[in-house]
Amino acid sequence: MHLPVGRFVVALRCGGVAVAGLAAALNDDPGVSRGWQAAVFGVLAAWAAFFSLVALRRELTFPLVAGDALVVGAALALQDRLISREAVLDETTWGVMLAGTALFVVQTTMRPAAGVPLVVLIIAAYVAGAPAVTSFVRALIAEALVIGAVMALLRRGGRRADEAIRERDRDRLRAMVEAARRADERHQRVQLHDSVLAVLTMVGSGAVRTDTPGLRRAAARALDVLTDSAGPPPASGRDVDLMAALAELAATMAPDLEVDLDLDGEPPVELPEPVGLAIVGAAREALRNVRRHANVTRAAVRVHHRDGTVSVEITDRGAGFDMARVPGTRLGIRRSIVERMGLVGGAAEVTSRPSAGTKVALRWPDG
Repeated sequence: MHLPVGRFVVALRCGGVAVAGLAAALNDDPGVSRGWQAAVFGVLAAWAAFFSLVALRRELTFPLVAGDALVVGAALALQDRLISREAVLDETTWGVMLAGTALFVVQTTMRPAAGVPLVVLIIAAYVAGAPAVTSFVRALIAEALVIGAVMALLRRGGRRADEAIRERDRDRLRAMVEAARRADERHQRVQLHDSVLAVLTMVGSGAVRTDTPGLRRAAARALDVLTDSAGPPPASGRDVDLMAALAELAATMAPDLEVDLDLDGEPPVELPEPVGLAIVGAAREALRNVRRHANVTRAAVRVHHRDGTVSVEITDRGAGFDMARVPGTRLGIRRSIVERMGLVGGAAEVTSRPSAGTKVALRWPDG
């Protein structure tokens, strides 16, 4: 909502100054000072430009809105030099327009605790500067009350909508956690069958000698699976410090693989537990693949964090492979990386070419 409200307020401020200036220029009453009009509207135009620039580049903060009320209030306090008494009595003054836009700016951007004093300031400045008191004062007060009531209703509805969205997100997160757990259980059973039980079967049947390199490699993979299964999960509901978790993961790869870990963006990178665990788990699988197949001793992990979006890239300059030739029975990339990220609303992409290295890109949220 900040962006559309900011644009509306900028249009209101610039349009109000422009229309008031045009109305003052078209009024040919000889009883006003053209010099004072030119000076005051020059200041108002400069302020409107500054106000617009700050409001669009940043947020509508209290100092900016209070500054707008003070600038407009100062102009209203000089009405006796800018508007004739006859024009005020005829209710053809542009001062009310200027005051009305200032009230809109305050009440659409500030909560009552901060906005009410500014509303009082604007109305008081109009009354103090007007050459005569007319029904316009009651109109300004009524406008302030109506806008305040409407904004109170909108803010109340907004809070309810925010709470409904938060509850929906909590339900979605709980569903993703449960789905991720079920997927991990399925994946664990598959890995136990493909690695641990296969190694035990080979040893028990005597199909291979126990000191062969192939059996040692298979046993190492089976040990990785058992190590993952043995560790208890972190306490549910806590955020995960992604950089700390990845640093711990990098340490487990030593001494066979040296991992360069780097953050590009906004620290700290704290993620909901299911998301953090999914990214770390996918990164673990990617680094294991580097250690097993890339024939290199170094890999890089780059974390990019901007505006709530996190991406992690695991790259190596190793042997690489042809994705089209990966057998369907190899589940590491598909389940441990791609499916794992998808279950928490993220995405994963693996790119590789023979002799050109491999890059695994993890992104959350997807889109």
